[in-house]
Formats: sequence, structure tokens, C-alpha cells
Amino acid sequence: MSSRSANDSKRRPGGRSARVRQAVLDAAFAELGEKGYGGLSIEAVAQRSGVAKTTVYRRWPTRDELVADALDSRSDRNEPIPDTGSLRGDLKEFCEGVRAKLTSNHGKAMLKSLVAAVDQSPEIIETVERFWRERRDVGGQLIERWIRRGILRPETDADLLVEVILAPIYLRVLLPGGPLTGDVLTGFIDLALDGVLEDVTPRTDKHRSGERNL
Repeated sequence: MSSRSANDSKRRPGGRSARVRQAVLDAAFAELGEKGYGGLSIEAVAQRSGVAKTTVYRRWPTRDELVADALDSRSDRNEPIPDTGSLRGDLKEFCEGVRAKLTSNHGKAMLKSLVAAVDQSPEIIETVERFWRERRDVGGQLIERWIRRGILRPETDADLLVEVILAPIYLRVLLPGGPLTGDVLTGFIDLALDGVLEDVTPRTDKHRSGERNL
């Protein structure tokens, strides 16, 4: 096999390079969960992942670069925007996706590391901000769709509404204060939507089509 073919094989999706990266990122999340951002070290990640320390340092020269790549691997930038045919259905699917990520293996560790990293490492703030921005963008595009359809008030602040809906989910993951069932998510959504829905309370034929989309 030529040198070029060997390199292409290492870079292809699912190849050795991808497996090494995944092993290191999984180990990084595990270390974050056990020791927090302040206790994370390249040496411990290398040992846990079974990847040579020199290989880890070659790809991630600093702890911040490793954490940044770990966060990037959980990015929402390629997440599809829910389109269930109803506002609440879209928001429910969006919130369930966020809940699944936060409560998945290493999800809570990721969230705690985000909070700690902002205070402990100014260099990683940009990465953290991008992570949040991508998550809000998915929800924001969903909200804008329903503003255009006339279900939400034109002056609705899409970013703010997304934050209001997501905040209690993050709070319950960080500070366990109760379940995060589907009914609980629906309750968060209902509370957040109060005050931004167009007035569809009159039970007239004019409003019935709008009500079905809520």
C-alpha cells in the first residue's frame, strides 16, 4: 500500500484515527465526571483511553484543546430542527433531545465541565459560547418558524424564549430537584409559552385552525 493510501485509510470515517479520537474523548468525559475540569489531566486521559500519551499530546497539546474538541463532538450544529406540525410538538421533541444528551453517559460531566471551565479557563470561553450558541440556534430557528406562521407574537424574542424553556432542564440536571419526565417537560413548555402565544382563546371558526398547531 502506498504512503498516500495508508494515510487516507487512517483518516477515513471509522478508521483508526476516528477510533483513537473517540476513545480519548470518551476518556476525557469520564475523567471530567470523576475529577471535574480542575482535576483533568492529559496523562490520566491517555492512561484511561489506552492511547499513548505522546499520541494524545500530538493531537491535543493542551487540556483546553482536548476539552474544546470534546465539547465540539457533542455540538448541535447538525441537529435537524423538529417539524411535527405543532408548536408544542416541536418544542417537546427539541427538549427531549436536549434531555437525552444531558442525561446520557458523560452528559452531566459535560455540563459541569462547561460551568467550571468558564471560571477556570478564559481561553475556553469562546468554545463554550459557541457550544451554547449552536444549541440556542436550533431552538431559535424552531421559534422563528412559528412566529412566521402567526402562532407566536411577532415581537417574541426567540433566543430568550429558548433559554426560558431550557433553563429548568439544565437546573434539574445540575442540581437534581425532581424528575425530568415528558410531563415535566410539557409543563416547562406551557409555562414558557404563556404570554407569547397569539390570542387564540376565543372558540370561533377563525381561530380553530390556529389551535390545532399549538
